[in-house]
Amino acid sequence: MTTLIILIVTAVLAIEPAWELQLTTGEVLRGRLIEQTEQLVIFEHPVLGRLEIPVDGVRSLHELPSEPPPVIAPPPAAETAGVSVAATALDDAIVVEPQKAPKGTWDSKFSLGLNASSGKTEESSLRINLDSVYKDSRKKLTFDAFYLSKTTDGDITENKLTAGVRGTWPWEGSSWGYFGQGRYDFDEFQSWRHRVTGGAGLTYLLADFDNIDPENQDSRRLDRFTLTGNGGLGFNKEFGSVDADVSFEGILGVELAWNISRRQRLSFDWTYFPNISEQGQYRLVSRGTWSLKLDRMDGISLNLGYNYEFQSRPDPGVDPNDLQIYATIGVDF
Repeated sequence: MTTLIILIVTAVLAIEPAWELQLTTGEVLRGRLIEQTEQLVIFEHPVLGRLEIPVDGVRSLHELPSEPPPVIAPPPAAETAGVSVAATALDDAIVVEPQKAPKGTWDSKFSLGLNASSGKTEESSLRINLDSVYKDSRKKLTFDAFYLSKTTDGDITENKLTAGVRGTWPWEGSSWGYFGQGRYDFDEFQSWRHRVTGGAGLTYLLADFDNIDPENQDSRRLDRFTLTGNGGLGFNKEFGSVDADVSFEGILGVELAWNISRRQRLSFDWTYFPNISEQGQYRLVSRGTWSLKLDRMDGISLNLGYNYEFQSRPDPGVDPNDLQIYATIGVDF
């Protein structure tokens, strides 16, 4: 009877197709593929059990070549040794290597831009950017900050700093999710000196397109395009402005991310903040960046971008439009 149980278990394991799945974090899992959709890979692991892995976390997935099931001959004393011998034989037949649970990854970049010109006027500028993204199967956390200083004929004409954090949590098996965000701004030449904003709401994945190279064994993404819509509520508090009250505002925007190739990436966001406290007043914020990784300089990239903000009612004498166009050299870390 013990011999029969061992042979049945071995036969079942041999019939089930074996698949190998490699995560973007480097871990390799072997088990059975249950289902694959545009958003999830449902995988059964002999130790971890049933796993639902977002396609973003999968680097490669392929079926292992089938092999004839091994023939296990029971030891001579199998019938007299009892349950302990059967358990030992079963352990020898099925060897499982423990795998680590998937972990999140960090992607950070430090960028620097310098500019100087001399002629009728002498101008110089310094721009420092810091961007960092943490992502795992359940959430995405983004931190961004930049400092800009500009002088013209020895006088400071721009002096600003901004830093923000944003978290998004997609709902499993759905295009919906939710987000929370906060930002601090300093600008010496705005209608305010300091500003704090924050908010939360829902996200919806409007479009998600992938193109996979079938000739690439790693099945790495060569091309990905995502478009996400955001909607929610937030607040706006200015310091050093004529309007020092806390304002409540709506949040309505879109975010685009396009991995054009392994070397090129394009990102863009546009957000409309209608003032709920005062009808007719609003803010408009937009940012865009094109990044190109240099061929012979690992971890170095060229970045071109812009930042734009419009305020419908600034303080007297202040331009409602604020636009910066920049070029920087970035270092990944």
